Amino acid sequence: MILARRKTHFYSFVVLAVVLPVCFLAGILLRPSYEPVDVASNNLFTQAGFVTQTQPRKAIGSTKLDDGTFRFHVETFVNYQGKLVMELKSLSLLQVPDPLLYWEATKEAPTEISVRSILLGNLAGLSRKQFLLPPSVRGKAGHLLIYSQGQQKLITALPLPAKLTRLYRY
Repeated sequence: MILARRKTHFYSFVVLAVVLPVCFLAGILLRPSYEPVDVASNNLFTQAGFVTQTQPRKAIGSTKLDDGTFRFHVETFVNYQGKLVMELKSLSLLQVPDPLLYWEATKEAPTEISVRSILLGNLAGLSRKQFLLPPSVRGKAGHLLIYSQGQQKLITALPLPAKLTRLYRY
């Protein structure tokens, strides 16, 4: 290599050795901080069924549902808007691909999803989920159905007593 090129490379690497750490530190110190979640994103989490914050509510009842494979803690309440809400907390890991939660007003446990089944929402994950129950559910006993989109079949039907969907006048 030519001596002039060696000197150029030497000084350019010296400059890079000084400038790069300074630029790196300046980039770290001057980067903006973004809030990962703000108040505006609460609506998205609420629509997805996640519990975002504790709202004033009037409890109706709670129970544990267990079919040997799946265990849930179910609580129903009237939210601050006067709507019937079911809060579901999984007590066991759901090893089912893409689980969906349906409700159907039947005395006998259904063996498949029918046209009378009402989709409540997605059931994936272990976090508490809140589902708005439609007015047609109020005061009726039925079954919570867990359906796997991945397997295209009904996984289980858990009985939901009428006392958990009955609204009382306060």
